[in-house]
Amino acid sequence: MRTEELYNGIYCMDCMELLPQIPDGSVSMILTDPPYGISYQNHFTKRKHRVLTGDEGIDYGKFARESYRILKVDSHAYFFTRFDCYPYHYECLIQAGFSIKNCMVVEKGTVGGIGDLKGSYANNAEWIIFCQKGRRPFNQTTLLENRKKEGTIYCAGRKPGKRYKTRFNACWFGPEYPKATYNSVWQKQHGIYHPTIKNVEFLSWLVQISSQPGELIFDGFMGSGSTAVAAALAGRGYLGAEIDRSYFAIAKKRAGEAVTVYGGQHAYRGSPYGICGD
Repeated sequence: MRTEELYNGIYCMDCMELLPQIPDGSVSMILTDPPYGISYQNHFTKRKHRVLTGDEGIDYGKFARESYRILKVDSHAYFFTRFDCYPYHYECLIQAGFSIKNCMVVEKGTVGGIGDLKGSYANNAEWIIFCQKGRRPFNQTTLLENRKKEGTIYCAGRKPGKRYKTRFNACWFGPEYPKATYNSVWQKQHGIYHPTIKNVEFLSWLVQISSQPGELIFDGFMGSGSTAVAAALAGRGYLGAEIDRSYFAIAKKRAGEAVTVYGGQHAYRGSPYGICGD
């Protein structure tokens, strides 16, 4: 695959077939939600989502190795997971060479409606394995203000506190953080239906924290295209695959519109794509 084909490319194909075509060290960040092999289908809403194509699972060990290969040195990667898949995914990523730093737990926009509805706790959070290839410090952003006034001396001998947070919590809950997913109301309002659709604002926070404008973000399982939208609206490029033709079409449309909206300047908030308030 030529270098010029990588930037802002979404391909209707199996991610495991796309990965070998990507040269070593071509992407600056990975942000993806691989299939867990559970044939996800939410039966708790009036509008039933069809079973996702390709959700029977993947060779996660190979996926982890290929992800490590295509990622540049000193770069960040985020892999969505589940509590019951976490140990296996963790081990595969370690074996591939990644340094795992945290497991993030982020509040969903809606409570999960699968599993034993009367005999288990409702799933209201996404789990994300955050890891690095090499080491990359977080960017200084203006996403979240510190509660104490800028210039506050927290303890003797330390530099005064800054206005904006430079280190975030591993658990994102509450009104100051964006939700990880959209709820059914948002999906109905926007006419975009996907059982695991991610919130663009949330993804854009990760993109801003872990990459620079102009860099390339990879998502091998694009779904409805939220990662591509988040990347485009933050002035980054996107690259990925979606095996389902109908979701591929949605992802291409959303990403193309986001590139148009970006218009050469950062458009994190107030956009019609759900970056703020949805």
